[in-house]
Amino acid sequence: MKILAAVDFSTATECILRAAKTYAQTLDAEVYLVHVEPPEAVSRKHNPDETVRNVKTESVRLMKNAKALQRTGVKAIPVILQGAVSKTLLAEAERLEADLIIAGMHGHGFVRNRLVGSATEDILRQSKVPVLLIPKKD
Repeated sequence: MKILAAVDFSTATECILRAAKTYAQTLDAEVYLVHVEPPEAVSRKHNPDETVRNVKTESVRLMKNAKALQRTGVKAIPVILQGAVSKTLLAEAERLEADLIIAGMHGHGFVRNRLVGSATEDILRQSKVPVLLIPKKD
């Protein structure tokens, strides 16, 4: 079994990692920790050196998260991608043949998006596999 855990380093990340660990141990699954860097985040950074530093920082953080899961006996694989968040996560879930997606709930904007956010809403609507939503930690 394969679990895709969407990691954005928000306040929900710790809870996402905890859920991924629990499900992986219970279901004997491997976990793919996937971080997607949206293109607008890269285009806002005019300094290429700063962009490289940020990607390196995120890579290190993701690797640390994967190693923490591995120490508990969970097979965890870190993956960093760039693209539109929901589209990229769904494509990766399909490529991996993931059985479950774990994502954070944090939104902004209209009332409907207050609970889940637009990227998460897109994932919920378009995913071919179950999606477990984890609320952000205050």
